[in-house]
Amino acid sequence: MEKNTAILAVSFGTTHMDTLERCIAATERAVAEGFRGYPVYRAFLSAMVMGRLKEQHGLQVDNVGETLARIEGDGYGQVAIQPTLLLRGYEYELLAKETEKAGIRGAIGRPLLEDARDCAALASVIIEENPLKEEEALVLMGHGTEHEGNEIYHIMQNVFAEKKYPAFIGNVYGTPSFGDAVEGLVRQRARRAKLLPLMFVAGDHAKKDMAGQEGSLLAAVRDAGVLPEPVFRGLGESGSVRALYVERVRETMMKLS
Repeated sequence: MEKNTAILAVSFGTTHMDTLERCIAATERAVAEGFRGYPVYRAFLSAMVMGRLKEQHGLQVDNVGETLARIEGDGYGQVAIQPTLLLRGYEYELLAKETEKAGIRGAIGRPLLEDARDCAALASVIIEENPLKEEEALVLMGHGTEHEGNEIYHIMQNVFAEKKYPAFIGNVYGTPSFGDAVEGLVRQRARRAKLLPLMFVAGDHAKKDMAGQEGSLLAAVRDAGVLPEPVFRGLGESGSVRALYVERVRETMMKLS
């Protein structure tokens, strides 16, 4: 690989500094470790998040277009762009458009979940990192989207069923819903359930939609007579998940070679 290549890690972003460090920054460091000698830049997709970070924490994070221009200005001729996005949805399409507008040559890496094989790889990590006791199950809270990429959540649910691991997905938006996840718990006759974000970071959605006292996944599980145990751990905190992203970068670098 030519040394005029840079790497750009793109995340939706978060205003929670704790999970920003444990998930986003930790993944960027893993990529830097895997590709020593290549600079790793950061960009966020959410203008709201970038605005709040600057206002509340004095942290300046540029958007994709600004960062690509900076990479080109720093003298690099091409860039491997790796999103930390879970699926190929609206944010991924936005990233693709921003990349097309840039003057620098760029290649975009795959999201974490694109097909059944990706789902099986992530499911293996989740199963290994979340051993369950008797009468216990796992409920994974996804974001969900109206985009056709939402189908990946259903594929992921099928993978867990094939592996005979009692994990049920409930999305904040769309399907599978919180109700679908609770129905799975009832069928499983689970008495206890760990609640875990199926998200790269554990930010607002984890603290409010997953573990809030009203209208949340926790409330839905509790109302079904199952004892909920929320776990505030984003996918990016897993070294094994970070390794999957590093491999995505490796694939993307090959496109530029």
